Amino acid sequence: MLEEAGARALLELTVPADLLYFDGHFDVAPVLPGVVQVDWALHYGRHHLGLSGTFGGINALKFQQMVKPGQPVQLELVFDAAKGSLNFRYFSDAGAHASGRILISHSV
Repeated sequence: MLEEAGARALLELTVPADLLYFDGHFDVAPVLPGVVQVDWALHYGRHHLGLSGTFGGINALKFQQMVKPGQPVQLELVFDAAKGSLNFRYFSDAGAHASGRILISHSV
C-alpha cells in the first residue's frame, strides 16, 4: 500500500512470474489477463475502500500495454459514490497498462 485516503487508494503490486493466471495465457509471451486485472481492482476496492454491493458492469475499459510476469505495477483506485463507480488504472514506469470504471450495484 502506497497511499490510502478516503475514497482513493494507491497500491504497488508485483505480479509474480509463477502466477496461475499466466498458465496457458500466451505461452510465447505470457500476459496478465484483463479479466484478472478487473477482478483485482474490485477485490482491492472492497478491501481498501470498504466497497460493498455487486458488480454491475464496466465502462470505458481500455488496455494500453500488457502486464508481464515479474513486472511491478501501481494500481490506483478511486470510488465515486455519486455515480456508484470504482475508477481504476494500472500503470508503471513503462506507462499506462489498463483503466476502466466498474459499476457497483446495491440491492434495495
